[in-house]
Amino acid sequence: NYVMPAYQDMVAKMNTLKQDAASFTAAPDESKLLALQNSWKDAYLTWQKVELLEFGPAENVSLRMYINIYPVSETKVNNNIASGTYDLDAFGNKDAQGFPALDLLINGTGTTAADIVSYYNTGSSATNRKNYLMAVVNKMTDMITGVQSAWAGYKDAFVESTGVSANSSLSQLVNSYVLYYERYLRSGKIGLPVGAMAGTPSPGLAEANYSPALSKDLAVAAMKAVRQYYEGMSYDGSDNGVGMRDYLAAIATKDENGTLMSDVVAAEMDEATTALEGLNGTIKDAVTNNRPAVLSIYDQLQDVVPLLKVDMVSAFGISITYVDNDGD
Repeated sequence: NYVMPAYQDMVAKMNTLKQDAASFTAAPDESKLLALQNSWKDAYLTWQKVELLEFGPAENVSLRMYINIYPVSETKVNNNIASGTYDLDAFGNKDAQGFPALDLLINGTGTTAADIVSYYNTGSSATNRKNYLMAVVNKMTDMITGVQSAWAGYKDAFVESTGVSANSSLSQLVNSYVLYYERYLRSGKIGLPVGAMAGTPSPGLAEANYSPALSKDLAVAAMKAVRQYYEGMSYDGSDNGVGMRDYLAAIATKDENGTLMSDVVAAEMDEATTALEGLNGTIKDAVTNNRPAVLSIYDQLQDVVPLLKVDMVSAFGISITYVDNDGD
């Protein structure tokens, strides 16, 4: 009720983005740029509900690496455009594509819409720039569509792979979920920009670097998706199915106060969501100008990590199979 509808929605959003990109590159103007920017934003927000599904077909092709590695390398993007020759399958180009590269290409090349459009009409390498924009969109669309198609043939095998061994579906699902929360949500969206481990803020590491007003919305959307998935809610939110919370409640593991761990996890996630929603301004500005507030949000997010990574995983009888090397 979540995985396959999620990819179906993501493919639909990418097809809209692809259509708007094709329209813009065929005859760039400000109205077409606005349509492209809006479809990029819509697809990027949708990705926040899909990225946590990096297991099975998505893991097999390292989908995340093609879609949302940030910060984007401006140098690589500009070099690729200048040369007109590049291989988006090459590992060295993983930070020169995906949503972050599109952010640079359609939001970060000028201060006004007119400035951005001029890069595609009269700027140097204008033709190469249009070609690169379409190449990035096409690669993203092809990758996501491929994963959606693979799930159609993989679904039955996934459902039938019971047990708690490292190769079981439950282990893959839970490991992917905890890894995503710890490394890509907690650290990627908040911890690295605020310098929670490094000690100094790095605002350039914030998601949507060239559209900073979107960064908080992306983080909130991701947190809500994590919460929804924990509950077992369907992708569209209309059906409350059986999820990790139900399984943890059935096992009846409790904390030292006698409270069900399933409820403790839910409460901590709710607090983290509230903290994110309460942030004033953009993440990019806040990590420098209101760093204590962002560090407090990071702490709220961190409170969930041991609950998932130790308590829940232990109750499920599953082992963490990924390597945690961020020193926290």
